[in-house]
Amino acid sequence: MEQKIQALVELLKDTVEGKCAIALAGAHAKGAADAASDIDLYIFAEREKPFAQRQALIRSAADQGTTPWVDSTFDAAPWGGGMDFIYQGTPVEVVGRTLARVDQVVRDCLEGRFEIIPATWTSNGYYTFIYLSELSFIRPVWDPDGILAAFRQKAAVYPEPLRRAIIETFMGRAGTWMGNFHYESAVSRGDVLFTAPIVLHTVMDMVQVVFALNRAYFTGDKKLEAALAQLPCCPEALRPERIDMLLTASRDPRQLTLQQHLLQGTWEELNRRIQAE
Repeated sequence: MEQKIQALVELLKDTVEGKCAIALAGAHAKGAADAASDIDLYIFAEREKPFAQRQALIRSAADQGTTPWVDSTFDAAPWGGGMDFIYQGTPVEVVGRTLARVDQVVRDCLEGRFEIIPATWTSNGYYTFIYLSELSFIRPVWDPDGILAAFRQKAAVYPEPLRRAIIETFMGRAGTWMGNFHYESAVSRGDVLFTAPIVLHTVMDMVQVVFALNRAYFTGDKKLEAALAQLPCCPEALRPERIDMLLTASRDPRQLTLQQHLLQGTWEELNRRIQAE
């Protein structure tokens, strides 16, 4: 796998102009890769080469019979520009970002400013503070100019302004349905198409609060239960052995009522922890 990664690094160097750095991300960077894991690579560059050149390069490297995806620019979306393809049988997901964009988002996060952007590929939206989170765990594989080293230094200590902003924002969101009569009436009717999204989004909001309380960077939706289990400050209802009740209640109003009470109690527990600081 390491040889394949190094070959991809050499390929990606030709997709940019000016200074750049490349890092391994995802399961391989976190030490959690398995046989089904793809290769996630991030490229940070002064500027990308023109779309047609990058598209031709990626197509030439991709396995025959496959259709690569190449975004028009590295700033095509808030999370960057994608270059996704199959390489020697392995799915490869590349995220390209301009240094100017990274610098701005990192500066915002350090000062407690972030965005929550709706996205179809993540259940609760894309959080721009992920930029800082990623810097905390990615593994640089090409950084001759110290670009990533400088960014990673900024993310080395969890920033208090960001911590306060996350707690305030996500506790507010999580409290939307606490004591709400629309939710209560849906529970009494067994209306799971109404209650299930409420519970899911409330749980995901509370998860962000838990990470912030622990001064731990959120590292993504995948394998989240294992990450929560490692945090010392975490309500029992959000730990793997109990979270099933929050996420899998049947349409039986009695079960939905138990779920609602557990959700409310978890939110109240988080409030107490925040107040106790």
